[in-house]
Amino acid sequence: MRQHDLTERILRLRGVPVFKTMKAGELAPLAATIRSATFEKGEVLLREDEPPKAFHLLLTGSVTMRRRGNKIRTISAPGGVGFLSVLARTGGGTEAVAESHTETFEVRADALYEMFEDHFPVLLGTLRWLTERMIQENLALHEPPPYTPPPEGFDRLIGDRELGIVERIFLLRRTIGFKHANVNSTARLARGLKEMRVPAGETIWRPGDHATTTLFLVKGKMSLSWSNLEDRRPLVQTVGPGYIVGGAEAIADLPRWNELVTNEPAVFLRGGREALIDMLEDDLEVALQFVSMLGGFVLMAWDRKAEADALVSSRPSREHDAGDSNEPR
Repeated sequence: MRQHDLTERILRLRGVPVFKTMKAGELAPLAATIRSATFEKGEVLLREDEPPKAFHLLLTGSVTMRRRGNKIRTISAPGGVGFLSVLARTGGGTEAVAESHTETFEVRADALYEMFEDHFPVLLGTLRWLTERMIQENLALHEPPPYTPPPEGFDRLIGDRELGIVERIFLLRRTIGFKHANVNSTARLARGLKEMRVPAGETIWRPGDHATTTLFLVKGKMSLSWSNLEDRRPLVQTVGPGYIVGGAEAIADLPRWNELVTNEPAVFLRGGREALIDMLEDDLEVALQFVSMLGGFVLMAWDRKAEADALVSSRPSREHDAGDSNEPR
């Protein structure tokens, strides 16, 4: 590859938020894997029913993004499409269709994962970017998702004595983020967790508090409360056993954006930010699982927005016109 071609690819990669501070030498291996692609109007860049194998940096043209038949938005060059879907690593993601003759730089998913393995700061930066996106999506919610209990309850593990290392490993591996975790790395994290038993009505944190810990909920339901950014309407989400709370802002080193209060006598395991980051650095699969989980949460938020917009646009109204300005950003 000619040097000016490689330089152009590096510069375009720096347009992706998680790459913008990387040195040229660090980006060069990924840039060297990029290939040019061309799509005519109506051709599909990403298919909704397939896990994406690449994301695209648009050089010319525009692309419409859809999820479950609902239009999300139209993206024009020099934007990018598919990065979030690649991070989520699941089928049933986002469909991208060329609206006109479109030229792109195609960045392969496997090359991206290799970069994550070789440069943990890039992976950590991606996690932080995702957590910030997830927090913004939560603040824009009109209705929080309902509580989903674990397939099997944890109450049988709770007694008068403190949870042992075996129970802690069992509990951690029943959460979404750690179900594929290496046993040894899970054990190291589990040993550093502090068990907390608190009564009902206890405030664990408030908005603006410094976020240094993540909670793994074992027993008792809690309420996460915040205000919708659009109309300041108060929202309450119920969380409970099997949930991990507070990890997003802890990883991103951001202040708490909600209030957490116990509804019932509760038991949870509290872990420090650095211990979690150390585990992610030691266990690539767990780190990628976290990336996938957070990417999936953001995509689900997009689904809710697209479905809500589709419902509104289907209602007859003299004043409403479902144009681009009404679509999720």
